[in-house]
Formats: sequence, structure tokens, C-alpha cells
Amino acid sequence: MKKKELVIVNLIIAVMVLGFGWLAFKLSLNPNSKTTGAPTATQALAKQDAACSKAAPLHIVANGDPNLERLKEYQDVCSSFVTNKMMVFTTFAQDRSAATALAAKLAPTLKAFKESGVTPIVVAEPYITSETMPYKAYLAGTYDDGMNYFFQQLKADGVTDSMMGTWVPFPESNVPGWNNIGTEPHDYALCVNKYLGLLKHYYPGAQGSILLSATTYEPDDVNWNNGNYFSLTPYVDALDPKLVTSVGIEGFPWMSNAQQSKRTIFKAAEFLQPDLAIGMAQVLHTRDIWINTGTFASKYTNDPSKTVYLSVAERKEILNDILQVATNNIRDYQENQYRVSINLFSEDKSSTPEATDWSYFQNIESQSVLKGFLAQASADGIPVSISDKTD
Repeated sequence: MKKKELVIVNLIIAVMVLGFGWLAFKLSLNPNSKTTGAPTATQALAKQDAACSKAAPLHIVANGDPNLERLKEYQDVCSSFVTNKMMVFTTFAQDRSAATALAAKLAPTLKAFKESGVTPIVVAEPYITSETMPYKAYLAGTYDDGMNYFFQQLKADGVTDSMMGTWVPFPESNVPGWNNIGTEPHDYALCVNKYLGLLKHYYPGAQGSILLSATTYEPDDVNWNNGNYFSLTPYVDALDPKLVTSVGIEGFPWMSNAQQSKRTIFKAAEFLQPDLAIGMAQVLHTRDIWINTGTFASKYTNDPSKTVYLSVAERKEILNDILQVATNNIRDYQENQYRVSINLFSEDKSSTPEATDWSYFQNIESQSVLKGFLAQASADGIPVSISDKTD
């Protein structure tokens, strides 16, 4: 090739290089370019994998409510919808003054939940102020006027049927800690019937449910020494099925403290006892079963010499096992006969007498475990509610 021809070829190549470079530069500035204006398939998949569900987050108007404030944090971690149900707690009123205060405390929460599209699970624990309430006194009518006035005040405060959700009175009445010494399982049913009957009188659209522990103790076993997995039917035989639309069973993993020989209960089928839940559902002719459970990050936190910890891997394994029990042992029992949901108790109670941290906000690894559980539950079609709040 002659020198002149070589120069011409080189000039043509240089022009082509400059042209392609200019085109690439223009495309990089074009906001409508398919290359840069929209996420790639890989980017979209990564974002989806990072979410806990395919649904969009709720528009939460917390108004200072600690439960909704916490739910916003869950949604931020998940970058998606997490749940539209949360567990809250209330107690009993011994007189009209206490009823007014109790209603004034609960009504704003129920209203805020409604505004944010969240349905409450209201657990009514048998306390009068900070003291446990005697079951026998309740049955004898000692607190009738106060409790009637409580529901009247909720109505006066603007709480409607659509805000009430599901109410669960006298939870875990088959474990120690309540003022029910000298009662029988039948008395529990009478207490629940009385409470839910009053609830339905004022709020016919409200739902009623029960929650019992998978492990049963005698009421006077204050040291929790002799728990066993007994049938729960004696507690539900006398319940009015028209008042109870679902049944709940509670169970949590357990570990002995650091000063004792290591003993653990980590298998979900053991600490949840799904057959006992199904037995209750059969007695009450309901298809709806819910599980109240969780995993701890640390336990016995009030004494550093006794404190024990679960690793991230252990928590993940237990949560996966809980989902297996929910799907295989309950939902798919007798060809999908039961509808099952999980309430994840995930509040940090390490600074309370319970001395246990059930939360998942310790670090990124713990949050990843939470996200994995929520994502798998969503994929499995298992609804999850949350019991947690900000300090």
C-alpha cells in the first residue's frame, strides 16, 4: 500500500472512532435512553430480592404512635410492604375513672391504625393497673361497671366497629403469673365468654380470638417447673363458638442460662405443638389458626453471668422451622383445611423483667434474617403480623 493510501485509511478509522465516541457520549446524556434511563433486568431483580414482598409499602400516618413508628422502620428495612396487622395491648378497668383513662389511651391507637390501613390485634391482659386481676372476682361481677364504661368510652371517643380488629382476652391463661390460682380450665372459658360477649354487645363487628400456650402449667406452679404438652380442649370446651372466630397458640425457643448445663428447645414442632392448635380449632369449628412466636437474640439479660445468645444462623434456622410447621403441620393438614398466620413477637424486652431481646435491629445481619423470614412467608402465602413498638 502506498503512503498516500495509508494516510487516507488512517484518517477514515480516526473519523469512525471519533463518531462512535460522540454517539456514546450523547446517549449517556439522554434521559430517555433505554440504556441509562431505566434499571436493567439485573438491577430490577436485585431490588426485588432486597424486598420482603412484592407489594408496595403502606402509607403510614403514625402521629406519634409507637407501634406505627416501628412499622415504618420495618418497611424502610424491607423497601416494601411488611404487614397490615399489629398486636397491641390493653388491660382491665376496675371503675369508671380507670375506664375513662384506659379508653383515652387506646382510642388514639385504634384511630391511627385505621388511618394507616392497619388492623389491630388487641390483647386484653388481666391486669388492674399494675396488679394481676383475680379471675374469680371478674366472674363474680366485681369489674362489670368499669368494663361496661370502658367500651362506652371507646364509642364516645369515636372508635367504630371498623377500627376494632380482633380482640384476645385473658391470653396465656394456662401458664403461671396470673391471679387464677384455684380456678379450672373451664373458668378460663367462662371469663373469655363474658369478655367477648360484652365486646360484641358494643361492637358487633369486632372479632374474638383466644391465645393459649403450647405448654401448660398448674396455676400455682410459680417457678415454672412442671410444664407439659397437655391437650388444650379442657380450656375451650365451654367457649361459645359464635364469639371465637380463630384460635392462637404460643410457643418460643428456649435455652437454659449460662450458669446451667446447656439445654435447648429449638425445634418449632416441639415449642409450638401444632396438633394442640388443631385440636382447639376442631372443637370450635374454625379454620383459622394463628401462631404467636419469635426468636431471641439474647436472654437473661438482667444478669451478665447468665446471659445467653443465639447466633444469626441459629435464629434463621429456627424461623425457617417455624414456617415449615405453619405450612406443613397446620395449613396443609388434611388437604389445606386450615388458614394459618404468624404473629412475630419481635420487641426488645431486655430491660424489662422478661430480660429477653426478641428484636432484629441489632445489626445488618439480624435485619437480613428478618427480611429473609418475611420474604419467605410472603412467598409461602403465610400472613405475618408484628408485635413491636419504639421505646
